[in-house]
Amino acid sequence: MLEVLRQDYIRTARSKGATEPSVQYDHALRNAMLPVITIIGIEAAFLIGGLIVTETVFNIPGVARFLVEAVRSRDYPIVQNLVMFIAVIVVCINSWSTWPIRCFDPRIRYG
Repeated sequence: MLEVLRQDYIRTARSKGATEPSVQYDHALRNAMLPVITIIGIEAAFLIGGLIVTETVFNIPGVARFLVEAVRSRDYPIVQNLVMFIAVIVVCINSWSTWPIRCFDPRIRYG
């Protein structure tokens, strides 16, 4: 946010007579939120990957632990299905994280 507040278009908005809350929310916050939303989507994918380690270390029954047990017993159809399931979840999370970006920056078009 501090980096965005030093940009030229913020200075231009202030010189045109925009109020300080308008400058901070309408101009600065909208542009400062874009990288934050992107990082949240990427970190969500890392959390899904860390689920395997967490469930294995703490002996928590779940999908990730079931995947580890299937790998140990060489049950390949279950491994393939669970890997595909986790991949679909990660793709959905990354796709859904792009929608708030489009709300903050209408110049971005998909399609």
